[in-house]
Amino acid sequence: MDRNPTRRKAAAMETRRIILEAAKEIYSAEADAEAPISRVARKAGVAEGTIFVHFPDKPSLLAATLEDELERVLADAWAGLPADATCREQLLHLARELYAFYSRRPPLFRVLIKESLFLRGEWGKRTVAYTLRFVGHVAEMMERAKARGEYRRDVDSLPAARGFFGLYFLELLAGLNEEVFDPAPALDRLGEALAQFEKGLVRNTEDAQ
Repeated sequence: MDRNPTRRKAAAMETRRIILEAAKEIYSAEADAEAPISRVARKAGVAEGTIFVHFPDKPSLLAATLEDELERVLADAWAGLPADATCREQLLHLARELYAFYSRRPPLFRVLIKESLFLRGEWGKRTVAYTLRFVGHVAEMMERAKARGEYRRDVDSLPAARGFFGLYFLELLAGLNEEVFDPAPALDRLGEALAQFEKGLVRNTEDAQ
């Protein structure tokens, strides 16, 4: 028996990585939500039970695949955020990077999003927490926009950030629903919606006079 916990942990992490890579390849190439975990196990060269040691079910496996992918693209997107741009331009920068990422392998992400939307258990909580963390970062961007006078001081940044995420996600779903996901028109539509969102819908009393 291997009594070295460091070695066991390293081996477990490597097995997890191999499983995730196999899942990405299978679901990306086949665009098949019904592909069984046994196929992933064969591709990874592990027993099917080994996958369930790391992930309790297929939706959790898919959510983990999405999480690993998104961490990398979001890190790059945040690092490349244009510091001197307006908040709207910064938000569209984030959306541009994410839409480009999703457009490279639409079949994979159709499956991943479908399976992870109402995921329960540990991975469901992680997916929600991941989304709320992104929304929180957007709210911080909006707070900085308030500080430099770009947004009104009475703007509540957290609901506003949730509103932006809803607009972003709607265009993501619309893009993925197309046979070919073209990020450019999705970004254009988001830009138009965001401009309207920033402007607001309620008529100001000053305008009524």
